[in-house]
Amino acid sequence: MQWTEVSITVNHDVASLVSNILEDHGSNGVVIEDSNDLIHDFEDKFGEIYSLSDEAYPSTGVRLKAYFNEMKYNNTLKTNIINTIKSLEALDNEVFDYQENVIQEQDWENEWKNYFHPFRASKRFTIVPSWEDYQIIDSDELCIELDPGMAFGTGDHPTTNMCLKAIETYVTANDSVIDVGTGSGILSIAAYLLGVNRIKALDLDEMAVKVAIDNFKKNNCEDSIEAVPGNLLTDETEKFDVVIANILAHIIDEMIEDAYNTLNVDGYFITSGIIEEKYEEIIDHMKRVGFKIISVNHDNSWVCIVGQKVSE
Repeated sequence: MQWTEVSITVNHDVASLVSNILEDHGSNGVVIEDSNDLIHDFEDKFGEIYSLSDEAYPSTGVRLKAYFNEMKYNNTLKTNIINTIKSLEALDNEVFDYQENVIQEQDWENEWKNYFHPFRASKRFTIVPSWEDYQIIDSDELCIELDPGMAFGTGDHPTTNMCLKAIETYVTANDSVIDVGTGSGILSIAAYLLGVNRIKALDLDEMAVKVAIDNFKKNNCEDSIEAVPGNLLTDETEKFDVVIANILAHIIDEMIEDAYNTLNVDGYFITSGIIEEKYEEIIDHMKRVGFKIISVNHDNSWVCIVGQKVSE
């Protein structure tokens, strides 16, 4: 199968909105290349051990790469994406650029290997690509072996990164966990490494479920995590201590009541994938349903919210 890689460069003010637009138009994930990353000292952040190449990043603004299969991408979709982006009031037309490139599926898989190397995603979790060797640095370190394949969630995106930190903080070995929109399975694996015995991973995309199962096998936890296709929590009848959802804000908004009903009392709802412009609406909705807001973290225009169910 052929894929179209759409490469869009925009100013920082609209980058998160453009990412949302691409997801809403059916992209199978978005790669973000931020020119500001070149000024950060990544080797000092959580012991990350990869370096960045100037050639791989735009000189200004943010480059977003989105991927569409040949059955989805056509001139109508392209026009709709461009028109929607150009309607953004804060768009800088001097920075805006739109390019496309046709790649084969094998090229897609290899493209990830150019960007994805072992790195410390949080205080304890280190993400290790399945094709690379890695030696554990300290005794408290937990390594997640990962091959994102056709699903997304590598730990380096702020949304996944913040979820991993929240899992470290709020999930214990005695909890039961349901991971909604599991993608690559990274958050379910993190829960398993913390000693959680009951984990269920859901994703509407059967390809994502397949990739997640493959990653569970790499981490020797395929027998400990139930991975099944599922439409959010609409059909869920079992209760859990923790609900995790790293998906888009408007989808999170749809599932807040179901998340509350799925949780045991004192259970946590860990949710991210929320852009700055939407997080207050999500918090208001969570409070109306009955959640107590425990933490709100921000990273590069993305937000992670943790709420607690305090009563039936």
